[in-house]
Amino acid sequence: MNKLAVLAFTLLVTLSSMLWFLANGSINEYLKSQIELQGHYYSGQRASVDLADFSSSTSTGEFTNFNLLNISAHQAKHAIIIDVANIELERQPIQPLLTTINTITINKLILNSETNPGKTSNIDQLIEKISSTLAQDYPELYPAISAQIYAKNNPQLNAVEYAQKNPQAGPIIEHTKAKKKRGKPQGKINISTIMINTVVLNIVNNGLSEKIELHDVKLTAIGGQQGIISNQLGGEVLLALLQLAVQN
Repeated sequence: MNKLAVLAFTLLVTLSSMLWFLANGSINEYLKSQIELQGHYYSGQRASVDLADFSSSTSTGEFTNFNLLNISAHQAKHAIIIDVANIELERQPIQPLLTTINTITINKLILNSETNPGKTSNIDQLIEKISSTLAQDYPELYPAISAQIYAKNNPQLNAVEYAQKNPQAGPIIEHTKAKKKRGKPQGKINISTIMINTVVLNIVNNGLSEKIELHDVKLTAIGGQQGIISNQLGGEVLLALLQLAVQN
């Protein structure tokens, strides 16, 4: 993999995808398209970003106006809005096939949470959808959820009981077999730090509105020392952002 290709897939930040960068294409257009595709893949909602601007000479990039469309039948048009996100890559790889994003700095993150009578909030629905997709793609990292999914797909099993008794069975075994067939080592990625200057939580609960502002929010690292498959990164970052609305 050439250097430009490595930089490309490490820059997919919230919504990365393990695809090869075409040498005659535009890296910025490539990144923009992958952010939008991955956003939709994990959440089921349309994602858009106005601009991706990456500099290979400085290993830094800027993404402007990221929006994730809200679930239908809710007041706000978007569930997530980010005005500007800046990233800085580690120039010297710590280990082969591992690339590190040193920092992601988000200037302003807006989360629009809405709970209607007798229904689950839009944020919880998005978290469930993303978690379910991650569990299907990476069951060994989400054993409880993947076991429930496996049991639901096998009606003869009791989903709850199966998940409790067999958290490592079924889907993980099948997924491991599939990975062995692929054979080729996959590049991995991690994020050391995510900093958010301002978080705005717009909360509507049974018709009552509340606005909460948080400042200088630091999220836990993603991927650990060993990193995660780059395709997984988008879902993990979306989860981390959405969970801010649940925790506050």
